[in-house]
Amino acid sequence: MLDHSIRKYLETVEGRYVDGVGFANRPGGKGRPDASCWAVLALEAAGTRSDVVGRARQALAKAQCSDGRICISPQHVEACWPTPLAILAWHGAPEYEGPRNKAIQFLLQFEQVRTVNSGQTPLGHNGTIRGWPWIAETHAWVEPTAYALMALRVCRYTNHSRTRDAVRLLLDRQLPGGGWNYGNTTVFGQELRPMPETTGPALEALAGMTPRDVVEKSIVYLRSRREHLDTPMSLAWAILGLHAWQERPEQAQEQILRVLAAQDQYGPCDTISLSLLLLAWQCQTGLVRSLEHTGSQDDK
Repeated sequence: MLDHSIRKYLETVEGRYVDGVGFANRPGGKGRPDASCWAVLALEAAGTRSDVVGRARQALAKAQCSDGRICISPQHVEACWPTPLAILAWHGAPEYEGPRNKAIQFLLQFEQVRTVNSGQTPLGHNGTIRGWPWIAETHAWVEPTAYALMALRVCRYTNHSRTRDAVRLLLDRQLPGGGWNYGNTTVFGQELRPMPETTGPALEALAGMTPRDVVEKSIVYLRSRREHLDTPMSLAWAILGLHAWQERPEQAQEQILRVLAAQDQYGPCDTISLSLLLLAWQCQTGLVRSLEHTGSQDDK
């Protein structure tokens, strides 16, 4: 049964569906694959019976390239970072096992990432570890690598070399004081600042893949920042990241409702942010663990 507290927000997400192309990220906008993926996950987590979930999955399959990637738009095939999000959106739907497996193979075989010897740059991280970039043929960063790790975990590729690469990269990019930013640690000797919207995905992806003490400073950082957050994406990822490590932030749902209610003053949330808030409400053990129990593929 849908929680009455968030029912109207789930209906808002449903109303963003654009026939034949998936969910728009803004009211009246065009369909976007990333918005479609997050909307599908939010509606599925709520147990809705809406047929737009199946239609959005179908639109994602229709947009899939021959090599398995899902691009942000047909005009930008190099922007293939939505691929792991599509894997998550198809997970648990047997009729999309073919597209999902094709997308998994694309992730596992992806080599279009630029690595660099750390001694040749002013950056403080190891530039030789293979992760995933936002754009093919560029440097690997925290968020796209975290998304890929989530997808591989959910599909039970926990022992694959690319999964281990993802774990290594995220741990290498963890800031000495805790947390993550977009993917650097120090620049010209100066430690950069962490951000909740990147620390959350990293902690979500790493839960169960590394000992807690390795990321304890990052958990402490996120715990200290969460109650002060009032922007949708930062709050959503802070709660999801903490839930993934069995943290139960006090009054988290009340905080989510306050941020959702702020739309009356500041205007509607985009579909991605709205969906993430709804997932933070519903996924009490984190996003990955809420999906891991589905599917039957053996560990790789």
